[in-house]
Amino acid sequence: MIAYNRTELDNKWIREQAKDALDAGCISPEENTIIEAAHPVNFYTPNIFICVGLFLLTAFIVLCSTGLLMLLTMGGSDSMTFILIFSGGAAYAGLEFIVRNRRHYRSGVDLGLIWMSALLFFSTIYTSGHQISGVTICFILLFISLLFAVRFVNIMMSLVTYAALLALFVNIMEESGRAAQLITPYLLMAVSVIAFLAIEKIHRNDWIRNYRQCLIVLKAATLISFYGAGNYFVVRELGNYMLGISQLPGTGLPMGWLFWLFTIAIPFLYIWQGIRRKDAIFLWTGMALIPCTIFTIRYYYQILPVEWAMIPGGLLLIVIAYGLIKYLKTPRHGFSSMESGKKHLLENLQIESLVIADTFKGTGTAPPPNHDFKFGGGSGGGGGAGGVY
Repeated sequence: MIAYNRTELDNKWIREQAKDALDAGCISPEENTIIEAAHPVNFYTPNIFICVGLFLLTAFIVLCSTGLLMLLTMGGSDSMTFILIFSGGAAYAGLEFIVRNRRHYRSGVDLGLIWMSALLFFSTIYTSGHQISGVTICFILLFISLLFAVRFVNIMMSLVTYAALLALFVNIMEESGRAAQLITPYLLMAVSVIAFLAIEKIHRNDWIRNYRQCLIVLKAATLISFYGAGNYFVVRELGNYMLGISQLPGTGLPMGWLFWLFTIAIPFLYIWQGIRRKDAIFLWTGMALIPCTIFTIRYYYQILPVEWAMIPGGLLLIVIAYGLIKYLKTPRHGFSSMESGKKHLLENLQIESLVIADTFKGTGTAPPPNHDFKFGGGSGGGGGAGGVY
């Protein structure tokens, strides 16, 4: 299913975890060297600057090649559609080749071919000469982005897939009549909840381990889409444009109090869940959505000019941040103000067992069993529950 070598993807993740453990002081440099030697990674992944350059160069080459073919043919819409399909197929074939044979992994070349082949395939919708509905366009985009997200473990394509799914439901409801349009926000909130629960469920499975980064981003996307579907501004203002619901200035939204409740309460609910569950995604998403809530309130109720409102708001944030830093200088309830370099350290990975196993793998020896400890000796049915050991 995944184009990249799965063993090397696992090795890459193990080495990243070992590096985090080394930075956190959990293992020694020698143990980290042993782990890296036992888990080789032969992917070609240059630094960010080379990656960006290769991405731009690849996109430029594909665009120039496609444009040259169009100039040579100078045909109608049918020939243009054929050229786009041919160029997209050629870009995809090149993508499979460099991933499998040249072992490129997020090198810029593979990323460029992913996006160019996807865009070329999708562009055929507009050159076919047929009138295509919004539902069909969203479905095609969903299919193409899902293919690339699953095949090449691409985070951005995962987001495009989720956005296409939401857009698909919006277009279905838009074409279903006035009554369906009115329940669109509730439907999108339900889709966000179902997607979140599905991600939470499959995230625990071992076979999905190579998609962990995609799932983390999608989890945050479901939280944002749930908030967006219940945000008063989105429902009222964007609903006027997307769903054709006319709301005159100064008029209220049907059940507007409920959407105001969602707008104000959801960010704080996320923060509370993040603290309760020790979940950074909930915590950061909730804090990021608070400015959206403030913007929504100020858009309809302007108490102070924006310059004066920002001054006390900024001072309040500084005071809160300083107070939390002082309070969490000593770790409390699982939180600390000290920076942690462990990230997702030891997530589904017993680093100590890994070090021991790789150490003895290299020496070909195993630790001798310890026969010093003897079971028994306690009195009572609890093996020592009587107080004698």
